[in-house]
Amino acid sequence: MKQSKILKKLLNTTTITEKTIFVISISGGKDSKATLIVSLPLLLQYVEPHQIKVVFCDTDWEKDSTYNEIDFITNKLKEFNIELVILRNENYPNGMRDLIKHKKFFPTRMTKFCTEQLKMIPALDYYKNLSLNGFDVITLVGKRRDESEDRKKTPDSKLYEYKDYSFLTIHPIADWTETDVYSFLDETWGIPLSYFEGNKRVGCDECFQSDLKAISLMSEERINQMEELENEISVFYKDKEYTPTFFYKKNKTFSNGFAPIREIVNYAKEKYNYNYFTFHTRALQSLRDKLGQKTLRYEFVQFGYVPDKTNFSKYVNGLLPVPQKMQFDVEYLTSKFLNAKERLDLLKFQKLEEIEKEDNPISCDCESYNLL
Repeated sequence: MKQSKILKKLLNTTTITEKTIFVISISGGKDSKATLIVSLPLLLQYVEPHQIKVVFCDTDWEKDSTYNEIDFITNKLKEFNIELVILRNENYPNGMRDLIKHKKFFPTRMTKFCTEQLKMIPALDYYKNLSLNGFDVITLVGKRRDESEDRKKTPDSKLYEYKDYSFLTIHPIADWTETDVYSFLDETWGIPLSYFEGNKRVGCDECFQSDLKAISLMSEERINQMEELENEISVFYKDKEYTPTFFYKKNKTFSNGFAPIREIVNYAKEKYNYNYFTFHTRALQSLRDKLGQKTLRYEFVQFGYVPDKTNFSKYVNGLLPVPQKMQFDVEYLTSKFLNAKERLDLLKFQKLEEIEKEDNPISCDCESYNLL
């Protein structure tokens, strides 16, 4: 099982005392979960359980599956006699909703005040409070270098110094790949369920940085909340051209930049939920790409069913549905030849296929919005 070389090395070279507190930040996503799991056994070789704090910054705007994941982690931590600490910004008791109402507009890619106010400030206040009470704070964060161009230079560790306190941050899985993470979770506590629902990332429900696939999965409850916010905030702009919305950008359809959230969601559902091949077709395609079509076809010999070359080609290319007598064998071969990340990608599509299409979807010109 994969371990953290970075954390091992730093623990051996860092001064650790009974006043040292390790803070592991979790989001409910795959990277922070992997960081938590790989770090706990190592940390417990150096400190007592009460010196390990696992924290979750709650925006009150997370996906239901994220909250379920946090509950799961909370129960797992009890095995280590460690409690989960929930952090919130006390200025905004209802999280994102209160923050948007206070700002009178929605966060955007240019003004990401939500991350600052609901994640960073509560976390920094927590570190500061520990430091001012005489503790040496070391935080563990699940950043990886292969996540994006911006994170390519993520260091193994970094010291943050402020006027009256400081803390060291370690990135235990900075050198891991995405496949490393999925495989590790598959072998340990499991992959967070949110990824099986079709989400590429785990974060607020819904985030202005989401793609249309994630938006298509937005719950009716969240849509209603966002519509209420749109209506409430619009009052402050009734005499102005600007109309606040979660996704704001002027285009030929929305000359004032206002794209109501329900129209965006319906467009996303229409575009992404109903244009996929079946799960088994996609599984065959993944297996073909990995093994080659000829080798894959001969894999079916052991099951006593070998489709002729013409039909098999049609199954793989989605021209014919995969016969029921092949489906179980396809599922078996995915478990045999595909890794955890590849299987997860297939399950995302399977989940999307189960969503029912609405009778009267509202279409809109959303291609020019920065949602793809």
